[in-house]
Amino acid sequence: MEKSLLREINKDIVKLYEIDICEIKKISKKSFLIIDSINTQYFIKKTNYVTNEKFKSLKEFGINNIIYPVNNINNQLVSEFGTEKYYLTPYKRTSNLINDMQVLYLYKELKNVHNTTNIKRQLSQDKLRPKFEEITKQLDYKFTLIEEFVRSVESKKLTIFSMPILSNYRFILDAKKELARLQKLLIVQIKDKISVDYSIIHNNPKLDHLLNTDGTRYLTSIDKSKLGLSSLDMAKLYIETEELNVDFKSYIVDYYYNYENSFYYDYFRFLILYIYIKRIKINSLDYVSAENFISTANSIKKYFELFLDKQEQVSNEENPNNQ
Repeated sequence: MEKSLLREINKDIVKLYEIDICEIKKISKKSFLIIDSINTQYFIKKTNYVTNEKFKSLKEFGINNIIYPVNNINNQLVSEFGTEKYYLTPYKRTSNLINDMQVLYLYKELKNVHNTTNIKRQLSQDKLRPKFEEITKQLDYKFTLIEEFVRSVESKKLTIFSMPILSNYRFILDAKKELARLQKLLIVQIKDKISVDYSIIHNNPKLDHLLNTDGTRYLTSIDKSKLGLSSLDMAKLYIETEELNVDFKSYIVDYYYNYENSFYYDYFRFLILYIYIKRIKINSLDYVSAENFISTANSIKKYFELFLDKQEQVSNEENPNNQ
């Protein structure tokens, strides 16, 4: 960071929060640790003004697993430092937990926010049709690119990079069929105008976005939070933790199998595959694409091993010998 910019931030913090700063340390591109003259520590992060309304909404809902910003002298949660926006909170150190426990706690805290902020809404075909039409266009375009890429690989001499791509292509095709099937299921429920629970979702759940402090847990980095369906948080959390040895299927069973309709579970599965396909990078360098292509194919393979249709999965759980 340039010293001049650092001086400006120092000056604004002193002015807007009346903090006697002794030290300021850079944590990331957007965040800093501040220590004042009596050794009180603060966390400050670059954000946007919309975050101010998000924190207000969370407070109104009574959400208590969020570290709320300190009001500045103008009684605002978000401050303007020149052309930038920042918020300041008390700094809390986090305890290191094994990944399994961190995933479990993050799941519970997300679920707590979802359940506390539930708003019942009827699915609107007029609002959701354009969204699915745009998703369909994106998927069609990406699958066309993938098909052309695979054809180009087939036309060349087999190598240690091309052989795994060709042998794993079938999982990509399976995902294409499954996405079409799930989209039909979702559209049927949208046309039926079923009522679903919208809630505030974190929208960026990562393991380091949960703090564990003296037995209390806090969600952090809520800048991307919005009103939406919990399926998006769960899909992103699964993808974030898919490489860990965590029984994520049990969390999904716990969350969605008591609902009267399968919309949340179908949407959860649809989103996972949609994100997987979008993350495939197609370029002219076979050896670069190979790793990404094969990694995604393996993720899709694991997906099919874990997430069956609701009736099938319940049947397998009730009849453990029915494998």
